[in-house]
Amino acid sequence: MTPPPDTAVLIDGHALAFRSYFALPPLTSKSGEPTHAILGFMRQITRLMRQKSNQVIVVFDPPVKTFRHEQYEDYKAGRAEIPADLPAQINRIRAIVDAIGLPRLEVGGYEADDVIGTLAKKAEAHGMNAVIVTSDRDSYQLLTERVKVLTSDFKLFGPKDVLEKYGVSVEQWVDYRSLTGDASDNIPGAKGIGPKTAAKLLQEHGSLDEVIARAQDGSLEPKGTREKILSSLENVYKSRDLSCMVTDLPLEIEMATHVGAGDPAALDALLSELDLGSVRKDLGALRGPSGVAAEPEPEPESLAREVPNGEWRTPVAGVMWGYVLSREDDLTAELLGAATADGEITRTAPLEFEPVEEEAPEATSPPEEALFEEAASGKKTKSKAKVKPKPEPLGHVDESQFVGQREVNAAGAKALATHLQVRGLKVEPGDDPLLLAYLLDPNNTAMPAVAQRYLHAPWPSDAASRAALSSQLWDLLLPQLDEARLKLYHDIEKPLARVLARMEVRGVKLDSAYLRGLSESMGARIQTLEAEIHQHAGRVFSVSSRDQLEAVLYDELQLSTGRKTKLTGKRSTAVAALEPLIDEHPIIPALLEYRELSKLRGTYLDPLPNLVNPRTERLHTTFAQTIAATGRLSSLNPNLQNIPIRSAVGREIRKGFIADQGFTLLSADYSQIELRLLAHMSGDLLMQEAFNTGADIHRRTASQVLGVDENNVSADQRRAAKTVNFGVLYGMSAHRLSRDMNIPYADASGFIERYFETYPGIRGYIDRTLADGREKGYVETLYGRRRYVPELLSGNRNVREAGERLAYNMPIQGTAADIIKIAMIELDPLLMDLGARMLLQVHDELLVEAPIDKADEIAELIRSTMMNAAKLSVPLNVEVGRGPDWFDTK
Repeated sequence: MTPPPDTAVLIDGHALAFRSYFALPPLTSKSGEPTHAILGFMRQITRLMRQKSNQVIVVFDPPVKTFRHEQYEDYKAGRAEIPADLPAQINRIRAIVDAIGLPRLEVGGYEADDVIGTLAKKAEAHGMNAVIVTSDRDSYQLLTERVKVLTSDFKLFGPKDVLEKYGVSVEQWVDYRSLTGDASDNIPGAKGIGPKTAAKLLQEHGSLDEVIARAQDGSLEPKGTREKILSSLENVYKSRDLSCMVTDLPLEIEMATHVGAGDPAALDALLSELDLGSVRKDLGALRGPSGVAAEPEPEPESLAREVPNGEWRTPVAGVMWGYVLSREDDLTAELLGAATADGEITRTAPLEFEPVEEEAPEATSPPEEALFEEAASGKKTKSKAKVKPKPEPLGHVDESQFVGQREVNAAGAKALATHLQVRGLKVEPGDDPLLLAYLLDPNNTAMPAVAQRYLHAPWPSDAASRAALSSQLWDLLLPQLDEARLKLYHDIEKPLARVLARMEVRGVKLDSAYLRGLSESMGARIQTLEAEIHQHAGRVFSVSSRDQLEAVLYDELQLSTGRKTKLTGKRSTAVAALEPLIDEHPIIPALLEYRELSKLRGTYLDPLPNLVNPRTERLHTTFAQTIAATGRLSSLNPNLQNIPIRSAVGREIRKGFIADQGFTLLSADYSQIELRLLAHMSGDLLMQEAFNTGADIHRRTASQVLGVDENNVSADQRRAAKTVNFGVLYGMSAHRLSRDMNIPYADASGFIERYFETYPGIRGYIDRTLADGREKGYVETLYGRRRYVPELLSGNRNVREAGERLAYNMPIQGTAADIIKIAMIELDPLLMDLGARMLLQVHDELLVEAPIDKADEIAELIRSTMMNAAKLSVPLNVEVGRGPDWFDTK
């Protein structure tokens, strides 16, 4: 007989449904009913039900207002509106929970928190543990050694964690919340008292009552804190009343019991109607062959096959999978390890092996192939002696395992391939389940979340087990790709990984002496600016201190205050807030220059020379394929894609990127690719005509919108047209145009209105894209790359409008990303045949290192290949520049 449960799992139903709604991409049944919140909710419920010691109880907020709303009319007024398609899914969840036979509680006039608080106390009184599944931190006041909160990554959060993270005890939690407030519930707290101050006060004085008493008798220091508390006393007391949970509700529920009988027929009908076959399968696994509840498994459910602790094995016939434990740049930091498996892990003793000798590269081979020969072999002469390796710690890379391999499959295959390439092995990145997951949903950017989402399994800590799990993910995810995204994988992402691996290994040459000299001269200028700022302020202060700067600008110099920061309500000192004040006081231009130079020096000039690899004397970045939701590449460790090009000082940094001896740099840039794609995808004939006739698109736009002859368009008019041409892709408002162009709002509004009248196809494109996005739940590029945009259905206007801007921008920006990827794949072998090297990709630009005597030929090859990477209704235009350094190519 199964023993009674010893743990009450208390589910905040609304919180888990809300979290599940945003955890999965939009899904619907065959009839079109949204189901992603239901599916995510049930996955978590069944996972918790599989533990034999758990009694799962689901609690929902009642549909009516609670006593807290009566106490405080604005309680929870600041919360974002519930997505329009979520309430119906919550009602379905209620019905499924009832049909399963799980206890479901809702108490009129009280929140789910109060019911959960009461149940937690009941569980303790029955000698049970309690685990609370919620996103509300008010539950921290309930925590004891027997009552814990289950975090989103399935870790238990208890009293020690509260003390470590917030600096207060569980007993002080309500007092802490009374001081800090909670914006999500519109609990006011004490204005100006943040988490650190609140924790310090409670650490020093023990309780809120003592803090208030010290404030009232004048002994609380500092004076500013005392005044903040006294001026907010009413809100502090109100916050304490709102934060205290009720824990003594008269609930009739039997504790320490298993799942009830439920209604199997109703459950089957519900799951069939909603097309939730996977939920039926999960629930079926909890019952025996005759429908009787079976012995639950002690561990949470996982779709992953059992993976024992892995050890190294020699690759055998079949598919070999690998995993790199750390993707710190192998050329600048020690790689922590990798391991292989062919789907299943077996234990084998270390084997003797005979190193396979490869022929020495010829002098004409591309330099990167021989670049790390010495590092790979350990010495310049080759040895034929047999080697018996010592057993290595788990996760260590044994390069001999890959000798003879031509590609390696892994989650992050490019990382493992580059690790091996720098050791002289010719191994290419093979199949990669992380790329599959990213194509399924660009929110899938890292393996821990992917493993949890698709296998309901934690990401293992050892490399060999990760390799096995990667193999399982590959088998699971591949069939889920539709034809377009399968083509994206095979034709773009997988071959691109091979191109990027070579680029990472090659690196780019830096003139470190130049960058250090530029840093020194910039440092001198920064010191001069700091002295000027102090002179304008009339006193010395820390320019880098936000609070000191705020006092100088707005209290002492009395400059007009602009926007306030959302979180703190303080007067903003950000660049965007200072720029409108540039003519008010000479301190502002000095501050802006000081900020720019300090950022450039700290972000680029000082770090970059230190990141040059001493073996290669080149800088090696990592190109990430699975970070940007649009499909664009990202550059990491260091990030070379954000080197400024708009400011003259920022462009000076590019002079430090130089060609190797005997080579020159070629910079190839798609000109106005996003506008050309807009013309193609919108079908606007007038814009297409401008590009097809080679017109200056901004001058042509100004002429057509303003009704003036093209030859008479002024520089300001062209600039306004350029601003709108590019700004329309990002939802530019009349307010923004008015501010950027320093023109009256009425003029800016009229310009945008006439713009859409002139180019009706663009308005049509926006409307069609948003309609498709609302219907399908996603938007996509010309090549079928998707981005899910659930914000389009949000009831919150700000959230919805932000989602709309994302929705009609992504197909343009994502298609541009796809096109340059195609060009890179086509160019890579052609360039290598001519002895040239692709070095960097920065948005719409490629940087290539070419032999000087073939530079003209290679420049033309690059131009033609990039221009023909896509066939559109308007031509793609590519500008190629040449120079000894990156700056001079422009």
